[in-house]
Amino acid sequence: MDKKQLKMSTFNDALAQIKDGMIVGIGSGSTIELLVPKMAEKLEQEQIDITGVCTSNKTAFIAKEQGIRVVDVNDVEKIDIAIDGADEVDNDLNLIKGGGGALFREKVIDAMANRFIVLADESKCVDYLGQTFKLPVEVDKFNWLLVSKKITAYDNLLVTRRMVDDVPFITDNGNYILDVVLNERIKPMEMHEYLIHLIGVLETGYFLNITDQAIIGTTSGVKIIEK
Repeated sequence: MDKKQLKMSTFNDALAQIKDGMIVGIGSGSTIELLVPKMAEKLEQEQIDITGVCTSNKTAFIAKEQGIRVVDVNDVEKIDIAIDGADEVDNDLNLIKGGGGALFREKVIDAMANRFIVLADESKCVDYLGQTFKLPVEVDKFNWLLVSKKITAYDNLLVTRRMVDDVPFITDNGNYILDVVLNERIKPMEMHEYLIHLIGVLETGYFLNITDQAIIGTTSGVKIIEK
C-alpha cells in the first residue's frame, strides 16, 4: 500500500470513537483532509450529530463544505475528542507537528481535548524527535531573525525561515515559521522550555505528553498504541 492507503487504513478505528453529541477537535494536514469526508459519511449514515472545532481555516472550510457544523474554539468549554495527524511519533507517543503551519491552533485544541488521537502511517514513527523532520517554531514577524539566532546558539542548530514560492510562509495567526534541524542529543522537554521562553516565540511543534492514542497504518495492518 502507498502512504495514502496506509493513512486511510487508520480511519475506521478513529471514527468508531466519535459519538453522538460530541465536540470534536478536527486537525490539519493531508491525513485529516482525507478523514473529514469519511467523518461526514459517518454522521449521515448513523444519523448522529457532532460539533467540530478546527485547527486551521482550511480544515474548517472543508468540514463546512461536508455539512459538519463548525464553531470557534472560544465558543466551547471542552472538547470531547481531538483527531489529528503528526509529522513524527516517537516510542512514548510524543510528536512533532506543524508541517502545515497550524501548530499553535493544533496544540490549543489537542491539549483541550479529553482524548487526543493521532493518525499516521508507519513512516512517521521515529526513534527520536527530529530524526526525519524539522521542528517548526511559530514566531512573531517583528523579531524573527533575532529569535532564529538564539535558536541556532542552543546547539549550533540549522534554522531556516519557511518559504513558499520564494515568499515567507504566513500562519493563520499572521506569524512566521522557523524550521529547526534537530539532532539526537537534543532533549525535547529541555528544548521546548528554552524555546517557549524566547520573546517572540508563540509555540513550538513539540507535542509532549499530550497524545492518548496513536493509530498507525502499517503494511502489515493497523497498529494501535495507547498512552
